[in-house]
Amino acid sequence: MTAETCVLMGMVKAKTGEYSTALNLFEDAVLTLKDALGEKHLSVTKTLAQIGQLHFQLSSYVEAFANLEEAERIQLETVGEMNRDTLETQALLGRVLTATGEYDSASTKLNSVVEKQQSLFGANHPSIAESNQFIAENFLEQGMSTEARGVYVEVYNMRKTFFTMDQIQMAESMVDVIRARNGRPERALAIYRNAMDVYREYLPDDHVLIGRLLVYEGDAHAELLEFPTSIELYEKARKIFRKSVGDCAIDSAQVAVNMGKVLLRKCDYDGAKEEFNAALSHYNQLLPENHPKVSSTLSLLGRVEEEEALCV
Repeated sequence: MTAETCVLMGMVKAKTGEYSTALNLFEDAVLTLKDALGEKHLSVTKTLAQIGQLHFQLSSYVEAFANLEEAERIQLETVGEMNRDTLETQALLGRVLTATGEYDSASTKLNSVVEKQQSLFGANHPSIAESNQFIAENFLEQGMSTEARGVYVEVYNMRKTFFTMDQIQMAESMVDVIRARNGRPERALAIYRNAMDVYREYLPDDHVLIGRLLVYEGDAHAELLEFPTSIELYEKARKIFRKSVGDCAIDSAQVAVNMGKVLLRKCDYDGAKEEFNAALSHYNQLLPENHPKVSSTLSLLGRVEEEEALCV
């Protein structure tokens, strides 16, 4: 009962974006479950997977992978690969691989998961929508916007069938579809504003989803050359990320990169360098040294130096 209460409380805290609190609750729960039910009980593996998800949200990718890999190992030993929980764990592993830049490995794992989920549940099960979302993320991380958008549309249509009443899921899917489509900032802003209305109604003001949406809005305003507005939105997002996931997180680093790009366009070279260096510091702590985000940030720093030299 104690472990079950911790899990339920942790699920609520995770939904509201209180990831660190939720993580503590799940970690307490898994210790209790191991003592009461044994280390190979399915409840233990599901809780380990939830712990892995929370580490992912906090950009702790090594810890996320370790917990998910342990959950997968036990699930394969006990219930096998053709099991819903095993496949959901493997999909989360694929998501971590994407985040750490192992795009081919992530793609192989995620496509394998979808194939097995379709065999088990048919073509339109909600679990497949989530796995497809991770596949779309993989495409988008590689700059493959057209491919990402096609999969995001599939996810939206699947969620529309199963989650019509889940306004947050539907809003998130619409946001994913439009942000994978380049060159339409006015249309994007309309979608983002509608999504923000939904998020504000159902989520705390400091939820990470609201922070990310502020970043997307900032990007659209930057595309429209409305730099003061984009900077204001990035600053609001940064405050949310510092509170929800900490200063050293992928979301915080992305804000710094986007802010730096705007400052570079404004010829504020000192400000741009400060932002890019801050992002690089985060990336170096969170990602492998050969990650594309590290190399692209280094390239941006080099561009600042070049443009600054031309102006001297």
